[in-house]
Amino acid sequence: MTFLSERIERKSRLFAQLDPKHEVELDGTFIDHLAAAIRASSPNERQQALDKAIEAYENALDDVL
Repeated sequence: MTFLSERIERKSRLFAQLDPKHEVELDGTFIDHLAAAIRASSPNERQQALDKAIEAYENALDDVL
């Protein structure tokens, strides 16, 4: 598991202990960026969008933790 994956996993475990209403906010943030990655026209654009999705996921977790 990469360092980034470990950080996300740790934050996800903490997030699971929080109020369920935050889950919707987190999912919306991540899904918006993930959708942009799916729509990307090139592998480079797709990777950039995925990186933004991961960053958005981490930021959303930080906000609720």
